[in-house]
Amino acid sequence: MNLKRTLRVETLLVALLVSVTTLVLMQILLNLHLAGHSLGDEILHINAASTQSANAVTSVVTYFRGLDTLGEVSILFLSIFGVALHMPRGSKNLFSYHNTLLYIGVSILFPLMLLFGVYVILHGHLSPGGGFQGGVIIAGAFLLRFLTYGDHYELKERVVSLSESLSGAGFIVLGLLGLLVGDRIFTQILPLGTLGELLSGGVIELIYIFVGLKVSAEISLLAEHFVKAHNV
Repeated sequence: MNLKRTLRVETLLVALLVSVTTLVLMQILLNLHLAGHSLGDEILHINAASTQSANAVTSVVTYFRGLDTLGEVSILFLSIFGVALHMPRGSKNLFSYHNTLLYIGVSILFPLMLLFGVYVILHGHLSPGGGFQGGVIIAGAFLLRFLTYGDHYELKERVVSLSESLSGAGFIVLGLLGLLVGDRIFTQILPLGTLGELLSGGVIELIYIFVGLKVSAEISLLAEHFVKAHNV
């Protein structure tokens, strides 16, 4: 009992220390001034001049930190690949529910979720969202189908694998072209467009399309592995 109480106190102290440290660091960043401007103003100024993207977070993730995003996508691929290798596959489905109302609901939600996922991907440079979020929404639509139809519904793995491979290759090609044309990965090689319009942001929108395709394909395959796994 005393041990549990000690651990609880230690946990609270660590949480308090982390919270205070985070607040102090945020205060330092918010008050940091560069050439008479705050750090936030400087980021927005650079963003407007370099990307014409209305979503500054998207610019940081896909443009200024594009190499990190490439690493995140690679980690996702390796993680799902490793999980898939250890997942047994068979015809027995543990999650199928034979319910007419469920069939009707999923048949209505499925195209709407696909459309919303595409919308989130294409508007990631204008509003909160992007390739990762939209890709997971699309994968969620396929997960509903797996749970509803069971073994009667399967992904066309050749098409999904081709989509995943092409999107990954496109992501890498954009990075290499950026290095060839400019002095950094993902240099703007496309017209920036007008701030606030759909066709703006240069390569950012194209990057998110590739990321969205890759994430949706990989998460959908993982969901299929989990749903159609059976006990050995």
